[in-house]
Amino acid sequence: MKTDEQFFNDRMTMCETDGWKDLMEELDELRSGLQNVESLSCLEDLYITKGQLATLNMVLTLEDVAKFTMEQSS
Repeated sequence: MKTDEQFFNDRMTMCETDGWKDLMEELDELRSGLQNVESLSCLEDLYITKGQLATLNMVLTLEDVAKFTMEQSS
């Protein structure tokens, strides 16, 4: 079983890769496209888009959350 320290070290190592950085750029572009609510035609579309944005924001802030958690545990 991993320790918390190893878990966060692995997380930070992942965030330093070019593939991760490419993914973050793509997801950020996707998020920008979803933020235009004028194209939504019904309440269901709004809820779907809201869920998509929540998921994107969770992934896009993963590195910052890991850094913050590591700082708080030091």
